[in-house]
Parts: sequence; C-alpha cells; structure tokens
Amino acid sequence: MMNNKLAINNLKDYAELAQASYFDFNLLKDSNGNPRKIYELDSNKEKIKDESYPRGYKEIEINLEHIVNQKYYNHEVLVNLEKGDDIFTKMKNEAKDSFNLDKLNGEFSEIQAKNFTKRYEVKIHQNNTLHGFSATLFYDKKNNQHIVAFRETEGAMDYLTDFLFSVTSLNMQKNSLLQ
Repeated sequence: MMNNKLAINNLKDYAELAQASYFDFNLLKDSNGNPRKIYELDSNKEKIKDESYPRGYKEIEINLEHIVNQKYYNHEVLVNLEKGDDIFTKMKNEAKDSFNLDKLNGEFSEIQAKNFTKRYEVKIHQNNTLHGFSATLFYDKKNNQHIVAFRETEGAMDYLTDFLFSVTSLNMQKNSLLQ
C-alpha cells in the first residue's frame, strides 16, 4: 500500500507530466527526423550575427530544455533549409521561412525545466492527429519507468470527434491510438 507522502509526490509528478504534454515536442525534429534549430541569442536577447550560417545568424539545435523552458517561450523555430544554390531551391527555402509560424511554448521555470530534463526523456510524441488525438511517452530516469500522457483533444475537428463519440459508437481517436 502506498503511503500518503508517496501518493502526493506521484500526483505532483503526474501533474507536471500532464502539463508538459502540451508543449510542442514535435518541434525537436522535422518530418525527416532532422533536428530543428532556433537562433542563438546574446545576453541582450539579440540574434548573434554569423555569416557562416545560411540565414546570417548563429543557429543552435533545439533540445528538451528549449521545449519546456519559459525562457524560450515564443522563440521562432527555424525550418530546415534544403541544400542547393539554384534559384528554385532558394525560392523554396524563402517560401518555407516566410510561411513558418512554429514557436516554442514551454512554461516551466528555469529550475523546473532543468530538473525536468534531468529526470525525463521524451521517447515518442504523437502530435495532434486529424481527429485531435495526442500523446507523449516519457521515460522517467529516476524511477526507470515509462509514463504515457494523453493530451486533451484540441481544434475544430475535435468538437466533431467528441460529438460523434458522445452520440454514436464512433471513436475516431481510438484508431489513432492503435496506430
């Protein structure tokens, strides 16, 4: 039987994981599995000029701390540019950059973010599917266990999914879970 202190600590841990499940872990890598980047900022929160980078500013790979830390909240997440010097590649890259709206959304304080990244790894993140399903599989390094966090469904399609689930036997999110 679990004592009260352990139960309270477990509830705190699960609440933290539930909150973290809303952060955009899908921004760690692009659809090809390549790490995404953000601009590195100086002590004045300004981009660092560096002409050796394709955009003329120093870029750094996103890590878990960037994702969860409020210090990086609203930082633009850069699209990975295609390589090539031809005009079509340049135009495609400019279009990707122009239409990119990806931003970090972490809300943890500095200390909470550091503690979180020391303790947990993100093993799998299923971003919102068409039917509003989303889940993240975390690995707890301290307790050597996996923990899954299901996120509340979001978006306009979600209302339809929830409505159909409540009035019929259709459960479109179940299919997302089974995949």
